[in-house]
Amino acid sequence: MQIYPLRPGFTAGDWFELAVQPGARFCIAIYHQGNDEDLTSVGGVAVQPGGSVRAEMKNGRIVFQSPGTLRPARFDEDWRWPVVSIKPNTSTLVSGAYVAIAYEVDANGQPLNDLGRRAAAHKPIFAGPPDSDSMALIIARPRKPSAAIAYVVPINTYHAYNSTGGGCYYGDPIHRTQPQTRVSLLRPGGGLGAQLGEPIDPYDPRSPRQQFTHWDAKFIRWLRTEGIACDFYTDHDLHRGTDLKLEQYRCMLSVGHHEYWSKEMREHVAHFIADGGNLAIFSGNTCFRPIDYADAPINGDYALMNRLGEKWPEYDESDLIGLSYGYGGGKYGVWKRLRGGWIKREREAIGFTVRDADHWVFAGTGLRNGQTFGAVDRLVGYEVDGVPPTPNGFVTLADTVRLTGWDMGGMGAMGVFQPDRNGSEKQGLVFNGGTTDWARVLMDKHAESRLIVDQITRNVVRRFIGLPPHHIVREDAFVGHASQAAQKIIVDTAA
Repeated sequence: MQIYPLRPGFTAGDWFELAVQPGARFCIAIYHQGNDEDLTSVGGVAVQPGGSVRAEMKNGRIVFQSPGTLRPARFDEDWRWPVVSIKPNTSTLVSGAYVAIAYEVDANGQPLNDLGRRAAAHKPIFAGPPDSDSMALIIARPRKPSAAIAYVVPINTYHAYNSTGGGCYYGDPIHRTQPQTRVSLLRPGGGLGAQLGEPIDPYDPRSPRQQFTHWDAKFIRWLRTEGIACDFYTDHDLHRGTDLKLEQYRCMLSVGHHEYWSKEMREHVAHFIADGGNLAIFSGNTCFRPIDYADAPINGDYALMNRLGEKWPEYDESDLIGLSYGYGGGKYGVWKRLRGGWIKREREAIGFTVRDADHWVFAGTGLRNGQTFGAVDRLVGYEVDGVPPTPNGFVTLADTVRLTGWDMGGMGAMGVFQPDRNGSEKQGLVFNGGTTDWARVLMDKHAESRLIVDQITRNVVRRFIGLPPHHIVREDAFVGHASQAAQKIIVDTAA
């Protein structure tokens, strides 16, 4: 059963509206992305009376019955499904990433499938297919700022790759759809439950790319493990600049695949950095393609999103974030329908080679100049960003070999950047990790370079929010290949 939110974000504690598949009898459970790989149950829901969807109590559960008949809808229109107004049935709800799960039930409210039985019993649930087909991602922003970090969830990118309804910004070879330039934001698939033409990621086959579970969920788990608080927002909040006032934060986080930005998003981030805010990018192909919203806000949000072009002029997003995908590269796989679909999905074992080991970003890693980390783990992701050929002030801390045979065919890089080299002394700093696969390696307990990626992430986030360094002493840190193994990390530790 499919569902989608009318607005991808809501204020914690308020009601939100969920569009539900017509002609269905179902229950709804609310889950939260917490410390674990699986989602954690928040509990049941409270429902506002009224509307076309009937709600009644059956054996201790609210059972919904939606009117109408399910009919095909297009990728570029509002699907106009029946709407329920609900909120988690709890007195306390903090800012975070939440998931609404709809499961069909019989006339007595008994679940009809295994997902429903697990949700009804409040058991942990992994947000991967096919279960994620019945889920909707909903971001709860804070009622007022409560942390030093604003985490912006890339809703635009999720919809850009979602071909539900027959189209998205890309050709979908699996479902045989053609590239389009306008997509609806009011349809299933904005982070979970999408129809995708993507190849299975050979390095993380449990969750598809262009989904919340593949990138953002992992980084959120890391933040919670570190005890670092965040307030959560969506691209729409960043675009409007009303619910999200960046000047109230010390750091903005951009994670995974934060590709599609509006001009207003760029401007708000540029002002934030100029006024002393820091931008931490653990994403690849970041801010590469421009979009706008095709209509005025509907109840505070948007219905349609336009792709304005292949790229920003002259890859000028590098003026804001230091790097551009246009100077890096990507490697996705090859589509051969007669050979079973996507083939050649694997990438060469390419990592980052250290150029400035004394920089604070590498503190506590034990790395030395000329050493390469992350190669075995393919930390250089399926998309990676590079440095412009004309120097722009980006400080390259590590880079890759030339990505021969990749799309673009440039070189990947990671490092730090100040957008305005002649700006005031108070302006903030950008860290750009330059790769889509940072969060994957960060939370892969089997990754050889995980501890190094973990320490770099800790260094950046803690410094950007004003916390003292915290370098963990470990015997099991690896650099380069396994044969170079087990170099001890010995550093000063500060709580």
